[in-house]
Amino acid sequence: MKKRLLCLAMLFATTLAGRVTAQNVEVKYQDLVATESSELVKAVMDMQGVKALGVTLCGDIDGKRFSIRCHRVVNGEAQEDSFRGFYSGKVNGDSLNIKFYSIVTAPDSVKLRIESSAGVFNMPIQIKNSAEALFMETFLNEKLSTDNPIPIISFNAGEAFSTELPNGMKLEGRHYCPIRDEHIHPCKWPKKFKMDDYIYFEVKFD
Repeated sequence: MKKRLLCLAMLFATTLAGRVTAQNVEVKYQDLVATESSELVKAVMDMQGVKALGVTLCGDIDGKRFSIRCHRVVNGEAQEDSFRGFYSGKVNGDSLNIKFYSIVTAPDSVKLRIESSAGVFNMPIQIKNSAEALFMETFLNEKLSTDNPIPIISFNAGEAFSTELPNGMKLEGRHYCPIRDEHIHPCKWPKKFKMDDYIYFEVKFD
C-alpha cells in the first residue's frame, strides 16, 4: 500500500512539474521589406515579386528545443507535417526569430526560403494563383504556450470573390484581411472561407 501511495505521489509531482514548465509565448511580426531593405533593394524585390515576413516568438524559452512544422492544406484538408520534425534547433535567449521569403517561379509554384537559428531551408511548393499568394499572420484568440504547437504564419492566395457593380460589371478580387482577422487556427480556414490550397507553419517546443 505504501509503495502504491509513493508511486501515485511521484506521478502527481511529475504531472505538476510538467505543467509548471509550460511557458506563455507571444508572437510578433515584422515586415522585412519595409524595415530591413534599402530603397534599391525594395524596388528590385518588388519587380521580382519577392515577399518577406519575419516572425519572433518571445517568452521564457531560452535553451528550449524547437522544431518548425509545415502543413499543406489540399482540397480543404490539412496534411501531416511535411518536414517531419527534421528542421529543428535550440533557442538562444528569450526570443526565437524566423524569417520567411518567397519568389514566384511559375503560375502554380513558388520557392520559399526560411531562416532561423536552425539554419537556412529552401523549398519549392506548388500552389494555385502563386502570383497572388502572400505571407499572412496567424493571430489566435487564445493564449499561446510551449505546451502546444503554435501556428506562426501562412502562405496563401486568400479567398477569391466576385460581386456585380450597379453598372452591371463584375468586380473580382481576393480577400486577405478577413481571414487573418477571424483569429482562428489556419487549419479551420476552409470551413469558414473558400480556401482549398495553402500552407501554414507551426513551431513546436520540446
